[in-house]
Amino acid sequence: MQMLENLPWYGYIILALGIASYAYKYFKTAKEGYDESDLKTAKFNVAQESNLTKQEEFAIAFYTPIAEWFGADTNTLTFLNQKTSNRYLQRWRMDSPEGYWDMTEYFMKDGRRWYYNFIYNMIKTQPEAQWDTLMKDYFGENDRAFNYLKVLKTNKALNELKQKGLVTFDAELDLGIAGYDAGVLVGQARKAFTANIISEDEALKVINFARELALEHFSSWEEFGKSFIIGFAFDQQHRERSYREEVYHMYKQVLEKPESPWNTIDWPQV
Repeated sequence: MQMLENLPWYGYIILALGIASYAYKYFKTAKEGYDESDLKTAKFNVAQESNLTKQEEFAIAFYTPIAEWFGADTNTLTFLNQKTSNRYLQRWRMDSPEGYWDMTEYFMKDGRRWYYNFIYNMIKTQPEAQWDTLMKDYFGENDRAFNYLKVLKTNKALNELKQKGLVTFDAELDLGIAGYDAGVLVGQARKAFTANIISEDEALKVINFARELALEHFSSWEEFGKSFIIGFAFDQQHRERSYREEVYHMYKQVLEKPESPWNTIDWPQV
């Protein structure tokens, strides 16, 4: 306290500015839910023993950007360990067979593409004055749907992806987000299998469905990847910005590194 009492008059001004600057940064961080990103290097771990077929390895690769964020192997059905898988599934209320299949059937039938496809096409083709009515007629009083409308209407996710150099043109949104839904199905099946919630056969059936979904919509890893990261940005705006930054960083490495499954596994020509 004596030190403060002996400060010259301008010292109090400098001290006050420093406190104000710190307070602004602190409260801005709290408001945005942002903390420092942990930008890791992708390792693309490969287990020595794997009984997956080439088709299964191809589909397992859909989830690579997020699997790398976790640090999981790229060529196994198992996903890290039971504890980690259970923790993830509990957050999604999928830590029981009933919970897992409820969510999985939703992602198979509709997924986030149910929201995205309707809202994106509505914004492109219908006058804004009709959006509220159209949304309520289609979704009812669905908070998630109206949150997604805000994300698309304001170009929040699009601008974030452009700033990161992950998309260039607005028209790339036309690719949709089936790639993201396919990746989520794969990731959740791996975790549910590792947590002993579903059998190996059940997990592979879900993964095969995800493979067919991706092949139906895309003809290259480039198209699939854009759809995946657009869907991720669209769906994860509620999460901490640091988490999205970390996955964007992984996604870039998945695209660019020669040892990435997206560069070692050919996209099937159908």
